[in-house]
Amino acid sequence: MEWTAWFRNNHRPVFYIAWILVNLVQAGTTGLFDDEAYYWVYSRYLDWGYFDHPPVIALMIRAGYNLFANELGVRLLVVLASTATVFAIDSLLEKRNDRLFYAIAISMALLQIGGIMAAPDLPLIFFIALFFLAYRSFTRNASFANAVLLGVIAALMLYSKYHGVLVIAFTLMSNGKLLLKWQTWLAGIMALALFAPHLYWQYSHDFPSVRYHLFERNATDYQFGFTLEYVLGQVLLAGPLVGWLMLWAAARHRPQSDVERAMRWTFLGIYLLFFVSTFKGRSEANWTVPAWVSMIVLAHQYLDGRPDLAKWIYRLMMPSFLLVLMVRIYMMVDIAPLPFLKKDEFHKNREWADAIKAKAGGLPVVFTNSYQRASQYWFYSGDTAFSLNNIWYRRSNFNFWPLEARTLVKPAAVFSGDDYSFFRDTVWNSRRLIGMARVDSFYSYSQVALVKGEKIIARRQANASVAPRKVKASLDLMVPDALRVAPGFNTFDTAAVFLVVYLHDNDPAMIIPTGAQLRDGLAGTMQLDFWIPDSIPPGNYRARWAIRNSIPDRPSINSSASRLIVE
Repeated sequence: MEWTAWFRNNHRPVFYIAWILVNLVQAGTTGLFDDEAYYWVYSRYLDWGYFDHPPVIALMIRAGYNLFANELGVRLLVVLASTATVFAIDSLLEKRNDRLFYAIAISMALLQIGGIMAAPDLPLIFFIALFFLAYRSFTRNASFANAVLLGVIAALMLYSKYHGVLVIAFTLMSNGKLLLKWQTWLAGIMALALFAPHLYWQYSHDFPSVRYHLFERNATDYQFGFTLEYVLGQVLLAGPLVGWLMLWAAARHRPQSDVERAMRWTFLGIYLLFFVSTFKGRSEANWTVPAWVSMIVLAHQYLDGRPDLAKWIYRLMMPSFLLVLMVRIYMMVDIAPLPFLKKDEFHKNREWADAIKAKAGGLPVVFTNSYQRASQYWFYSGDTAFSLNNIWYRRSNFNFWPLEARTLVKPAAVFSGDDYSFFRDTVWNSRRLIGMARVDSFYSYSQVALVKGEKIIARRQANASVAPRKVKASLDLMVPDALRVAPGFNTFDTAAVFLVVYLHDNDPAMIIPTGAQLRDGLAGTMQLDFWIPDSIPPGNYRARWAIRNSIPDRPSINSSASRLIVE
């Protein structure tokens, strides 16, 4: 009885201590998944921005890794922020039912397992929870201090992940009177001023994140599978066993305050926005993470006082807990990857990296079309690696980091997990087969950016009733100083420049020679004048500029996607 009374009086600290201890053990005994390793490389090159994301995750990893140079260090601040996030969500509840809240938290698998992942989603939801707490204080007292605090937290949301702008936008939509307050404008000016260094980074790098996330990820052809995958994925992410109830309850709750109204707008707006986006391409399941804080709070408020519905949370809590426990154990034990899993990112990483290191035999290691493999190898082998992204893939921050110059005109071991026509030598290990080729004099120019407007127009020439069509274009070259002065850079400056046209999503790309060479534009500008083949019918196509490298028939990708208009 004494123990029961003690637990009743101390259940909150017990819950949070248990939450953080379990996640610390998990974080220190689970191999990094691919993107975590990539964000770890972020932390080696701290900057105001990166190709894919803003810099908060890099700072968090750098701080933790300075304390512990292992997986726990990579995830340390994320685990602390995860626990603080749950506490902040708890603090947002106007009607508090601790038993119900604990059951919801335990039933949401990804709230637990995702709480150890060193990825931008966790700091984002942490600052979203703080944003709503600050907004609650602001609605009660729109003081100068509360306005400044709101602006600072809004900036930190944006520095975590761009999706934070949706929370700001839907909050403003939920309460039009906010725009009549000078304190709101002060908060906005504060957030913009603090976020300005990142905006300048985007400007100085030709807005790569904007171009990639808003334009390059869109599919050409709609597939029903995009929408179906999104709907099913959201139910699983919100549960997996209680997701249907969480989403339904959150949608049913009627707001009782300005903060709950902002949460309702955020919840419905984000889920609807990314549902509509499936008609343009695949929406990743985790893009709705900014709605999680709102979903948990609104669902809790609706279920509290409705025991006929809340009973399903309690009934499914233990099966959810056991499911999460099995997943945790599977992630922690370094067993051989299961044969039915297409991709296993947690197991045998060090063994995999050691096999590649041995195969390279001391040569610099280059991976093609995988910033993830390069990052995993770097973390687990301790050797710097480079990712060469060609036209069959996409750009990454390896196009910006000063790594390419180290490998110019030197022998290199180049690895590919997907192409065995050129990479015929193979590396066998328990994780997966990977191909390798030795290149005696490696060169590439993936850090050279060929900058052109959004449209490339191929026009029929005067007095010509049929094709051919000609393209006239002027490209600006952005060449990093480290690459321009690197030994051997001029050795291969005759590398050819191509226009790569993607006729359809699943069709092979067409590589069109432009007749130009890299040295033609080293002064800053390159003039192009070439023909589009007759085999490309009139229409709109996605296209990129590319430069030849030492891997045959696989030119590197050197630009954001543009739209080719063949008239």
